[in-house]
Amino acid sequence: MKPINVLKVLALAVTFAVSGCTTTEYIHVSPECTPPPQPVLPKIDQGELWDALGDERYRELERYINGVWAYSDEQGAMLKTLCESE
Repeated sequence: MKPINVLKVLALAVTFAVSGCTTTEYIHVSPECTPPPQPVLPKIDQGELWDALGDERYRELERYINGVWAYSDEQGAMLKTLCESE
């Protein structure tokens, strides 16, 4: 056996020996049941924004904003489910 392999085997043996001495502690974690605030978007004239950005960029921005709202709704629903079970 090469000396490097012997060192690897010894390191693994020490790791396994030490890991057997530890105990597992469980910590109860409860979510904060206050829902996050809904995102606030500025009041923008959609026609002017569409004219400024063009159709493709406007649709991209619209998808992004809808994604932000969907994420917010999903987080609120998850909190509602978690907090009802307590």
